[in-house]
Amino acid sequence: MRKKVKSKKIKKYNKFFSYNCAERQNRNFSYKDFSYSNSYNTRFTNSIFYGNNFFKATMKYCGFNGCKFSFIEFKSSNFRGCRFKGAQFENVIFENCNLSNTHFQGATFKNVYFTNTSLKNARGIKDTDSLTRINNHNLKLSFSPQLLEAINECKTNPYIISSGTIFYKKKGRLSNAQKKAEKSLPKQERKRLQRERQKELLTHPKQMSLYKVNIIRLLDNFTEDEIAKGLHLAATSIDKNFSSLSYFIPYIKKANNTALSSKS
Repeated sequence: MRKKVKSKKIKKYNKFFSYNCAERQNRNFSYKDFSYSNSYNTRFTNSIFYGNNFFKATMKYCGFNGCKFSFIEFKSSNFRGCRFKGAQFENVIFENCNLSNTHFQGATFKNVYFTNTSLKNARGIKDTDSLTRINNHNLKLSFSPQLLEAINECKTNPYIISSGTIFYKKKGRLSNAQKKAEKSLPKQERKRLQRERQKELLTHPKQMSLYKVNIIRLLDNFTEDEIAKGLHLAATSIDKNFSSLSYFIPYIKKANNTALSSKS
């Protein structure tokens, strides 16, 4: 009998922001999507990054010296061998990242969070105690009724849910028998079942857990009342896909400017 040859899983690849031995200094990369990109030995010296998505980005041996990073989510990113000398980090989260053999000499950090990310092999950080190492699941927070109401309202907006910014999406678990049965189905049928399970999860708010670290990141910049007003406006207004927490900032500012205007 012939052995079944397993088809290789095709990895997502972002060719638009993947660079190999390139020079990209002094650029403004704000809001550019680096998710699933793959860069090697590229210089981004003195560039600006604001509101970017780096989900599962691989940036090996790249130079980010003097760069400014604001409102960035580094999730499952690989920065092995990268240089961040003199870089500025503000309101940034490193989650499940590889920072081995990285260089941070002279870098500054303000409201930066590390979750499930080791700094053991990151060089040049003089005071690691000043950095916030945080675990979303162990956080115990209490919010005002107004903020909790606004957070719950966000559960009605599918774009906010799918963004992964305010809520973690829990994956539906299958038993071993279900997995085996599903594996024998044609690929299109498997995809259809997966989409149905995802839709089912979205209709059950209890299947979503609050992304507490991101709420804290908003609280680093705004009051609970300001955030509540902004999330309310966002929940009723957002009608397209996004992936960065920075997307909420214009809504928070607009909601509170409107509130001030109505009072005057």
